[in-house]
Amino acid sequence: MVSLVDGVLLAALVGTTACVLPLYLKLKRLDRAQAEYGRAVAASGHALASAGEAVRNFTGEGREILEALSAKIEEARATIDALEAGRRAAARDATARDAAKT
Repeated sequence: MVSLVDGVLLAALVGTTACVLPLYLKLKRLDRAQAEYGRAVAASGHALASAGEAVRNFTGEGREILEALSAKIEEARATIDALEAGRRAAARDATARDAAKT
């Protein structure tokens, strides 16, 4: 009778081991996949931080370029105004000379 009970218990132990072993292997695979996922998330975080830094640098450089461009536009407007004033003065002088000749 004892050997019958031992046989049933041994069969139950073998059956339990047969069920637990695949679960253990699945958990190992899940653990590896979770580690890979963690590395991917960390790499994504670093990539996003780098992208944020690039955007901040681009914004700063863009602001500098915009300020330089604005200064050049103001310079060009002043030059155009000076040229326009010179043209008007030359036209007035030419009109005055023509009037003096007649």
